[in-house]
Amino acid sequence: MAFFTRLLLALLGMAFAVLLTLALMCWLALYVVFAAVRWLVTGQKPQVVFMWQQVQNLRKGMQSPQARWSAGSRTHNAQGHEARGHSPRTDKNTDVVEDVEVREVHAQRQLPKD
Repeated sequence: MAFFTRLLLALLGMAFAVLLTLALMCWLALYVVFAAVRWLVTGQKPQVVFMWQQVQNLRKGMQSPQARWSAGSRTHNAQGHEARGHSPRTDKNTDVVEDVEVREVHAQRQLPKD
């Protein structure tokens, strides 16, 4: 009897999961149609488009610093860049860190006061 109960509960759970998935897919399809019609009528882009554009801009922004970092790590000074034909960068937003010291900081333990 316990086997049939488990089987019945498993089937009900799977049916619920399938119905939930179908409901979510229908809601998504209706939202896409609504957003497309709104975009055509008002000319206002859906938020998903704005988010996708931001993600693409972030990806493009992340690719260029990596390329600069890998090019900058091969040489240790600006003369090496100029000797290889690279012009020095004049970006106002770049910070140059030359001497870095890493120290481990331990929190001091204090005994509880009675």
